[in-house]
Amino acid sequence: MTALVYGALRFELALDAQLKPLLKRPDKLPPEVVEALRLGAFELLYRATPRHAAVSAWVEVVKGHHKRLAGLANAVLRRVQRLELPPGTAAGIPEWLYGEWEARFGKTRAQDVADGMNEHDPLWLLTYHPQATHALLADGCEVQLGPIEGTLSVRLGRPLTELQAYRDGWVQPQNPASTLPVRLLEPEQGERIYDLASGGGVKAAQLAAAGAEVISVELHAGKLRRAEANLRRLGLSATGMVHDLRTPPDLPPAPKVLLDAPCSGTGTLRGNPELRGRVTQDDVASLAALQRELLRTAAALTAPGGLLVYAVCALTKAEGPEMGRWFLAQFPEFEAEPFLFDLPADNAPEGSTVLPLGGLDGFFISRFRRAEP
Repeated sequence: MTALVYGALRFELALDAQLKPLLKRPDKLPPEVVEALRLGAFELLYRATPRHAAVSAWVEVVKGHHKRLAGLANAVLRRVQRLELPPGTAAGIPEWLYGEWEARFGKTRAQDVADGMNEHDPLWLLTYHPQATHALLADGCEVQLGPIEGTLSVRLGRPLTELQAYRDGWVQPQNPASTLPVRLLEPEQGERIYDLASGGGVKAAQLAAAGAEVISVELHAGKLRRAEANLRRLGLSATGMVHDLRTPPDLPPAPKVLLDAPCSGTGTLRGNPELRGRVTQDDVASLAALQRELLRTAAALTAPGGLLVYAVCALTKAEGPEMGRWFLAQFPEFEAEPFLFDLPADNAPEGSTVLPLGGLDGFFISRFRRAEP
């Protein structure tokens, strides 16, 4: 069921384009029928399910909801076939976004990125205890080392929340790419670090595990409560503060600041395929405007000589390299501090884009250092 739902969402643009020639008015069909046609077409075109089996099964589904349309479903699914489509549409990626990837990464790599978004989404865990791997194996999990130290790719033997390693706070679900912003801050014991727009507190946990004094600033109190509960599970703590970061909070500058900003999530289309049909260019423009406001606040909270790391799980130029260049132009007291990872990435002076290959999420990350007075 998961494979069907995620697959149909990932290829929804392609499925609709291949169903369209067979439907006079798809916008007039009941939603249940549209979804049954998409799921049936996905089985036929992308999972090589025998045609008679897929057609029979999905016609029965349609018959159970809208009996009069069963004949239409039968006719469409018997005739649907793979068509030659534009590369973005064929991969289930909006053409405006795919065009950006081609311009930034080149045609071959853009296709690799799109294909990577349609691969199986592994369960990634970050370990917080040296016995975590042993505990996972003891619970019947299949475990492989991830591409970054402390990360694991896991096939569960039972639900995650039932695992001893999870209950004991030894592991945290987290994509390896998501661990990089904290690693770039190089947190040290006793350092005061601000985690801005902290969300569920996953990165606050990384910082706290390194011994930092973490102040999490988040707009939504509910997210801070969930973060606090998860930190307790991990045996860690951070101080939470509710504040709208479009203006600076009443905090003194800190030596290290992390801003994992609200973004389009276009680097996570593998695990969040519904975003493909939801995020628009207008959304990206609005988010980029918000990110600029948050970066102004982050800059004000960074002490002289301090580090500011900006990160977004997005693969749009407005939220990534253009944002890095804007920041450096607006705040000449900061310099970009380059870095490299042994991961597939597109590197530029203003920051690096981790590419969503091999199960990684796509991330844009910049590291800026504020000059001493």
